[in-house]
Amino acid sequence: MRAPSRQRTEQIAWSVLGVGMCLSAAWLLLSARSTTFSGDDVYYYASYIAHGVATEAGSGIEYFLAPHNGHFQLGGKLIYRLLFEVFGADYKVFRVVNVAGILIAVGLFYVLARRRVGPLVALAPSLLLLFYGYAWEVLIWAFDMHTTYALVFGLGALLALEREDRRCDIAACALLVLSVVMIELGLAFTAGAAVSVLLRGDRWRRCWIFLVPTLLYGVWLLWAQQFDQSTITLTNVKLIPADVVGALSAIAGSVTGLNPTGTDVPVPTVGITAAGTVLAFLFVLAIAHRVRLGKVPPTLWTFAAVAVAYWITIALGGRPPDSSRYLFAGTVMVFLVAADALKGLAIRPLATVAVFGVIALALPANIAKYYDGRRLQLNDAAATKNEVAMLELARQRVEPGYVPSHDEKVVEKGGGVSVPLPAVDYFRAADEFGSIGASLAEVRAEPLLFREVADATLVGANRLQLSQASRPASLAGCEEIDATAMQPIYFELPAGSAALLGSFGDEPAEVKVNRFATDGLGIPIGQLEPEEWSVLKVPPDTAADPWRVIVFGPTYFCS
Repeated sequence: MRAPSRQRTEQIAWSVLGVGMCLSAAWLLLSARSTTFSGDDVYYYASYIAHGVATEAGSGIEYFLAPHNGHFQLGGKLIYRLLFEVFGADYKVFRVVNVAGILIAVGLFYVLARRRVGPLVALAPSLLLLFYGYAWEVLIWAFDMHTTYALVFGLGALLALEREDRRCDIAACALLVLSVVMIELGLAFTAGAAVSVLLRGDRWRRCWIFLVPTLLYGVWLLWAQQFDQSTITLTNVKLIPADVVGALSAIAGSVTGLNPTGTDVPVPTVGITAAGTVLAFLFVLAIAHRVRLGKVPPTLWTFAAVAVAYWITIALGGRPPDSSRYLFAGTVMVFLVAADALKGLAIRPLATVAVFGVIALALPANIAKYYDGRRLQLNDAAATKNEVAMLELARQRVEPGYVPSHDEKVVEKGGGVSVPLPAVDYFRAADEFGSIGASLAEVRAEPLLFREVADATLVGANRLQLSQASRPASLAGCEEIDATAMQPIYFELPAGSAALLGSFGDEPAEVKVNRFATDGLGIPIGQLEPEEWSVLKVPPDTAADPWRVIVFGPTYFCS
């Protein structure tokens, strides 16, 4: 049977890649459709500027240029604001934009790799990147579009540089600027572009390509010092060797599926294992051997410079080199280094089959790690949505400065995972862009953990507590509740009503309440000392769900 022509092979590869992109997009969007703004997303939702550890609502050009955690993220802020203005606080739209960036990045990677190793060999790592679960944070969290689009613009710049004409040089410079204003990954691509230009004979005539984005970032960095957010510490220079090795080891273990997964494994990082380290060492040896053979493409040094510069910025920032958020971009660059090392070599069909085999074996572990991260992201989203839903329910009563993530009772129940957001700032953002809270029906359908977060937030927002009261002249109409700490007793108290409670035991009687988590243990609001009387007032709101008061000792209840 005659072997298929190269054109036919490329058509098949493009078709398979297209199908893979469609499947990946559908999987990513559907599997995490319940996520919402959480963590750093909330900074953009509330239009926050941070001065050191203090945050305040910002506006105008200062808001867009101000650093976020020390990063130059002008591009991300502009994208978020555009989406807010057009679509409101619909998180699905933000995730669509991020997933689109992932697909574009994989497509650009495939184009670069195909030029070096052919369509079939380039297809295998492209498919892995579409389902690269160890990099789950980039795949799920819309806020990581900063990294995603910095990668897109950076790869586009390197593609443009390969054309070697004036128009493409201008395009490469512009793309590097766009990459830099997304996040510091753009600086790594600028370093790679510098290597690419300086290796050529007309280097001095074309050095403006990388100098323009470098100077732009330098000017911004000097201006941004006033915000006291710098995360770069020069003493972290000592971390660079170990972090470069760690990053490469994390990638090697992830692309082969050898890194650990499961509930007993830290989710934000992928781990630096012995297997990954050995594979990374073998990869470096193989690249060194290829360089020793000679005639390596100059772009190998470009791709390597991008990867190493990226890992250096991570080390200087004191970030873990095996963090899930840094894995995707680093892996793309390592794959491109490998592709350049293979360029010009005859790749046998058996070797191509072996590459696809390694990818196929790595996919189950990648999918498992993705769902590990998905669980964490969905939990954060559920907690955040329930907290702000309760702020909305208590809007007429909550103090402007109330912050759920500063409330010990909320944190104790597993909430408070998002950026500290005072009620007044949430209401301002919600009025401008729309609510990010769950509906009451959604709150009622949540697992117990998140309904308890809702109850704790509502208790804090309403300032529910026992207030000292006098013993009534007559106990007629009061009910004796013979509860104990081991056998508590509950009774319902409709919103907008009050209860008079008095202890007739020898020990303090703890009092708790719940509303949506009626199958839980309740949120403590105080205790009754022996012979002490208190009143509990429950403010009215729009929810029909009654409050449930739970007492853990002998108590009089007077409605």
